Amino acid sequence: MSEAFSVPYFKENFQQYIERNKDVFTKTHAMNAYYRSIVGTLINDNLNKNSEIVRRIRNLETAYIEIKNEN
Repeated sequence: MSEAFSVPYFKENFQQYIERNKDVFTKTHAMNAYYRSIVGTLINDNLNKNSEIVRRIRNLETAYIEIKNEN
């Protein structure tokens, strides 16, 4: 299991979300839906440390790009 909110964590979750929704969404639509959901959750989270939110969003962005570019 990957460390929560790390790049591998988000990559795993992207892949799972894509697989679970393959009958409903294209890969890109599934990734965008997951991305928006996570960003919304992070923004509304009551974290006191802005740097932690930024780290999580950066990791999410990196995972998004890496999964998007996979064949």
